[in-house]
This record gives sequence, C-alpha cells and structure tokens, in this order.
Amino acid sequence: MFKKLFIVAIALSLILAAGCAGPDATQVELKTTNQQITQAVQAELDKLDLDMRNAAAELSRTGLSGDEARNILAGLAAKYPFIIDNCTTDPAGKMVTIAPDAYRNYEGTDISTQDVTVKFMQTKKPMLSQMFPAVEGMNAVVLMWPIETQNAEFAGSMSALFEPKTMISGASEPVLRGTDIVIDVFQLDGLDIYDSTGYDTDKNLFTDPAAQQLTDLIAMGHRMMSEESGSGSYNSIHPQTQVTVAKQAYWGTVKLHDTSWRIMCSKVVQ
Repeated sequence: MFKKLFIVAIALSLILAAGCAGPDATQVELKTTNQQITQAVQAELDKLDLDMRNAAAELSRTGLSGDEARNILAGLAAKYPFIIDNCTTDPAGKMVTIAPDAYRNYEGTDISTQDVTVKFMQTKKPMLSQMFPAVEGMNAVVLMWPIETQNAEFAGSMSALFEPKTMISGASEPVLRGTDIVIDVFQLDGLDIYDSTGYDTDKNLFTDPAAQQLTDLIAMGHRMMSEESGSGSYNSIHPQTQVTVAKQAYWGTVKLHDTSWRIMCSKVVQ
C-alpha cells in the first residue's frame, strides 16, 4: 500500500515539476534566442556605423562629388547587401552623389524639407532615423553622418538608406532556423519594422485596428516601450486560422545614436 502511494506521489511530483518547468524552459529559450539576435543586429549596426564614420572622414578629403567620392559610396553600398543606396548631400539639403548607379537619377533632388533632413540639420550629428517614405520609392531608415572640411567646417552629410527588415532578417534567420520562435522589431512609437512571419511588418501595434481587441498585447506593448528588456504573456490571433492562441515573449533592445529598437521573441504556448 505504502509502495503504491509512494509511486503515485513520485508520479504527481514529476507531473507538477514538468508543468512548472514548461513556462520556465520557454522563457529561457526565448531569452537566449533574443540575446543572440540582439547581439547580431547590434553588431551589424555598429559595423555599418564605423564604416560610415570612416567614409565620412574620406569624403572630407575628396569632397561630395567626383570619381573618388562615387567610388567611396559605391564600395560601401557593395559591402552591405541590405543597403539601398549611399548618398552625399550638400548643406542646403540637395542630394549630390548617389551610388549604386541604379539610383543616380535622384542626384540633384532637394530633400531639405524632409523630416529626416530637418532633424539632422538641427544637430549635425550622426543619426539613425525612424522609418520614412524615401524619395527612392520605399519605406526605409537612413543612417547619416556629417562631413566636415579639413578646417572642421560643416560641408554636408553622407547617408546609407536601407530597409530594416532586410538587415534584421539576415542577422536573425540563422538563429531562428529550426525553432518555432518568431521575432518582431518595434520602433518606440509601436511601429513593427520587421515581423519574421511577414504579417505585421509596417503595422503599428497601438493604432492598427486588428490589434485593438488584444488588450493584453497592447498593455505589454506599453511596458515594452518603457523597459529595455523584459518578458510577458498575451493572447494573439493566428493570422491564418484566426484562432486565439496564448503566447509568451521576451524582448531586448538595440541602440544607435539615440534611436532604439525593441526586438521581441515570442512563441505559442498552447
């Protein structure tokens, strides 16, 4: 009798332990995956930023136009597959030299009234922008660096235009491969700039009509925008089946020049 009770007690304890270990194991998996992805994305941003700084220093010697300047821009664009184009812009906000040649027809375009240009001109310091509609015809972000003359006077700027989803997918796919984890990358205004499933890219968590019924997701979203890292759970509607599912999430942060992105890893838990 006591032996049977002992066996039952062990079985119950194993079941309870497994039940407790499930969520904990999921959180460990999500946190570990998130850390790997944030490190990969941060490394890519930092590497591009360093190359931009070095290119800006070279352009201070060559000037904004000419063969040397074009070669500097073309070399940088060729080094990063996710870059749409590199450009020099004069102090009045006119695009001077653009590489690769596919976008050369935009040379001479006045972008002085764009919010991105206006913000950069207020500080003339390196800047990673929010998403915006580029004159090249797509929503993108731009990393900008000032160019100075040999006398340390402001001579204009250089920029790298790219779609975050292209860069982030390249950095994250090797980590996500073989898992059932998905990632979303948010600006601090709630705009989803990359969803690994493709369903929510370019949608705003706080304003998209489909998200308004998901009150726990929105509540977690506000926490996520105010806390650089953390975890939570929420209900979500599967985009294909329209079935409500429970999900767990962990988020972290990448930063560059006062701009932050929240990278959220999540998975279905029922």
